[in-house]
Amino acid sequence: YDVLFLNDEVTTVEFVMKVLINIFHKTKDQAVSITEHIHKKGKGVVGTYLYEIAEQKGIETTLLAREENYPLQVKVQRQK
Repeated sequence: YDVLFLNDEVTTVEFVMKVLINIFHKTKDQAVSITEHIHKKGKGVVGTYLYEIAEQKGIETTLLAREENYPLQVKVQRQK
């Protein structure tokens, strides 16, 4: 299952980078590349996992975003 982030005008690049590095275990270079893609395209896949792992990472990210008052939307969908 793919985990997608949807771009918005409020969530900071710094927050997205922090989540990609800490929750999705991306390198800094990977995080920069993914963040730029999301910003340019409006959404992007941040990782592909088994369903349970994808759901858990989506929940962790959403909870952290809300704690920091960001409206980041995270979607989990069957891999295309």
